[in-house]
Amino acid sequence: MKANHCALVPEFTALLFPVYSTVKRVGIHCENKYKRSKIAINLNIQKMKYLNIFLTILISFYLYSCDDHDNEFNLIDPSTSLIEMEGEGGEIEISFTYPDWKIARIINQSGNVNISGNSYSLDGSPIRENYTLKLDSLGRMDAIWTDKGFSIIRNSYTSLKIIVKENSTGEDFNFIIILESENESKEIQVNQKKSHGYTFKKIEYKIDESDGDSIFIKQGTSFSFNVPSSQEFSFAPIKGIDIVKTSYFESAEKDAFAWTESDSVLVEIPSGIWNGELYFNGEKTLYTNASIKSESEYSKQIETVTIPPGKSRFSVEIQYRKRRVSYSLYLENNRTKQEKVINGKWVEFAPTGNYTIRWEN
Repeated sequence: MKANHCALVPEFTALLFPVYSTVKRVGIHCENKYKRSKIAINLNIQKMKYLNIFLTILISFYLYSCDDHDNEFNLIDPSTSLIEMEGEGGEIEISFTYPDWKIARIINQSGNVNISGNSYSLDGSPIRENYTLKLDSLGRMDAIWTDKGFSIIRNSYTSLKIIVKENSTGEDFNFIIILESENESKEIQVNQKKSHGYTFKKIEYKIDESDGDSIFIKQGTSFSFNVPSSQEFSFAPIKGIDIVKTSYFESAEKDAFAWTESDSVLVEIPSGIWNGELYFNGEKTLYTNASIKSESEYSKQIETVTIPPGKSRFSVEIQYRKRRVSYSLYLENNRTKQEKVINGKWVEFAPTGNYTIRWEN
């Protein structure tokens, strides 16, 4: 329909040209025939002028009609096709006039590859997981990494919300949303700068309901003997394979450790809990979600036992404590100077200094 309508212009012009030529020849003939008549000559000139004006107006109308018809069938018309984001991320809503379009795919411009992720219905029910992202109707798509990501939500047929996460990759993150209808396609370009990072300010701890100390037993070293007579044996009961103090931080926030990985931030940790209160002695550890192991303060403790004659064997059971404390880590954005707070738990496993020697018969 669109192509046939616009094609009428040259056909119509071709039809008018013989008419124009005929009238022109008639005018010339009349001019030759009545060249002595000044009135007749002026009349023909006026006719020619009116015909020229008429043809110009008519052809212009057809050209305008074609252009207007083109706009009428431009079904994908996002309110913007270029989105510029700072490294901290943000969200934007795009509006459309017509509803008949879909998201065909999303392309990561680093490598020019399709982006995979998960899709959900508007009520949050999963549709598909870990597949090449596309959305034919209403719903949400997520592509979330630990250091970047986005969500795209189509909650009506004429709108699209794009939420871009903070970019801690150290490089720009650019992707293209490909929109398609039956007869055309359009692109929405999203360009996100890399984040300028954060500076550590402080860390605070508190004891929530699920926090505190819990006790459990861990098997220590075993010793076997075969001696002719009784004798004494000294050893370090709280020492051995994996008999160490271990601690780490954990958080449900995706970027909880992205901003401090390269900075090796040391933070103070609690040394004890007494009557619901936290105590500190200046001990520090690395802020990381990787396990940090260190020797227990009880590792040099010595125990002496008497070994009976003949064959004998004993093992050590070591009392361990699991300590769980809530924390809030405060950072300052290097660009905006705004505060960022990361919440999570600090977890420590450590010997309490208590142990039991178990003799075997």
